[in-house]
Amino acid sequence: MQTDLVRGIEYVYAERSNPLVFALTGRTGSGCTTAATSLGRHFGEIQKSAEDLQQPEHRKVAIALEYAGANWTPFTSITVSSVIFSLLLDEDLNEIESYLISKDISKEGRDELHEHLGYLKSDPSCFAFRKAMRDQSSNVEQATAWHFFDTSICPLASQSRKVLGAQYSSLFQSLGNNVRFSGRCLDTSIRPDQLFLLMDRVRRLIECIVASRRASDDRPVRVVIDAIRNPLELVYLRKHVVGLYVVAVTADDKERRARLMEGVLGKKEVDAIDAKECGGRRHLTDYESFVSQNLTDCIQKADIFVANPGLPGQIASSVRFMNTQLVRYVALALRPGLITPTRDERLMQIAFVAKLNSGCISRQVGAVVADEDHSIHALGWNDTPKGQTTCLLRDVHSLLSGTDSDSFSEFEKTDSKLRSHLEKQFATRDQLKIQGLRCPFCFKDAYNYTEGKQNQVHTRSLHAEENAFLQLVRRGSPGIAGGMLFTTASPCELCSKKAYQLGIRDIVYVDPYPGISMTHVLASGLKETRPRLRLFSGAVGHAYHRLYEPILSIKDEYRARLDGATNAPSSLPVALDEERNLTLF
Repeated sequence: MQTDLVRGIEYVYAERSNPLVFALTGRTGSGCTTAATSLGRHFGEIQKSAEDLQQPEHRKVAIALEYAGANWTPFTSITVSSVIFSLLLDEDLNEIESYLISKDISKEGRDELHEHLGYLKSDPSCFAFRKAMRDQSSNVEQATAWHFFDTSICPLASQSRKVLGAQYSSLFQSLGNNVRFSGRCLDTSIRPDQLFLLMDRVRRLIECIVASRRASDDRPVRVVIDAIRNPLELVYLRKHVVGLYVVAVTADDKERRARLMEGVLGKKEVDAIDAKECGGRRHLTDYESFVSQNLTDCIQKADIFVANPGLPGQIASSVRFMNTQLVRYVALALRPGLITPTRDERLMQIAFVAKLNSGCISRQVGAVVADEDHSIHALGWNDTPKGQTTCLLRDVHSLLSGTDSDSFSEFEKTDSKLRSHLEKQFATRDQLKIQGLRCPFCFKDAYNYTEGKQNQVHTRSLHAEENAFLQLVRRGSPGIAGGMLFTTASPCELCSKKAYQLGIRDIVYVDPYPGISMTHVLASGLKETRPRLRLFSGAVGHAYHRLYEPILSIKDEYRARLDGATNAPSSLPVALDEERNLTLF
């Protein structure tokens, strides 16, 4: 029967999106918690609008909102800090007290945590929860475990946060890092096999939600994780959760800081947060740098970017703008190919593909230059000049042994200070060779070390934006005044000046580059001639294909649905009708 075909089609879609999981990441103050709260609401309660969009984007968003409204199920939130709080149930209360004293936690905060954890440990459901988090358990036990986490652990974790106040963030960052170190909240010893225990617990909680839903109303499972702060955890979740999308919530730094300082935080506290989260590129110098939070890398590895701009007085419109984007990508996750990509997405996707050509071993960046109609004129990636060997393909051993004269400069081959430093720094390079790996090195880092400097001009590579601009020259471009620059990282001071000189009108970027290009180079001169900076919103990478490639031929699928409707019951089952009324209105 034709209705069997329709049921088969629905099953194919459900396999991809049930459960559907949005893992949020973003800097403090960007709006991850606000996004999670919005996704957890019924559709009619979410503030959203497509009115300020021009055609055809207005039409696309209207289609996405219509589909999402007819198929909406509120997301269930898993807060990572609450998961860390739940791991304290595995610790001795006296040991927790000693640890809190060592962290200078106030007596009020210690007493509050002691009372809450003691209460939770005495609850009969705690045993089922701990079992579900460690071993395979029955569906009934998993459902009990989720109910205990959702109705007992999360509320008490939230109360503890209020009591701890400003001490909360630093304490739970410390506890979280300990879990990544050893698998325990209070243990700082290193056990690499426990690196993913925190995300393993998140995965198990998702399984418990699925079991709980099956035991009740069997609605589709939608989960939002607030928030991921270590890129290795994204690797784990991508492997173990099929319906996962990593969503980076981004905000302009100036606006984000203003929003934070409008609350209880002062400038000193915000500066400390930024220093921890945005304090330049992280190098893997020890195990702590391996497991600690790294927001820059998390954002760069995201599937979907949702911009949340706006100063404190613009919160209502900011939230509406952010929510509209979130709903759009929920609709696309449920129904890939429902609408086509935005023009910004098409160009940023090309920039993300272009960056993979980069042989830079520090950071890969891609850039696209387009005119005001979004027609591409040039693209580039950060790499060495034509004819030179890219850093990724060079080897320290070849330089020091003199077996590859073409890949290294005369300076590298003759400067005794540089060669002595490389010999010392890469003394154990043979260990890489045993593993079948070569030993590339960053000339800029090596030269700056020998000279005692921190200068960016000694890089061997041209920047991605610079390469794209040079492509315009090589092709005899008539100019790009009024055009656009799409870059996977906002341009540095040098590239910003070149964009300004070329008359670039809009610079669309994913993540801010450290420096003063935004507040100095691009914030100078007549306002009408300055390039406008805009945070990118959209899907890139694998998600671009997952969201925009239809699973089936749309013509054939819709024909099957229309034919199946002639044989379907005249009305929906009562249970489904009731559910739809609840979620829409």
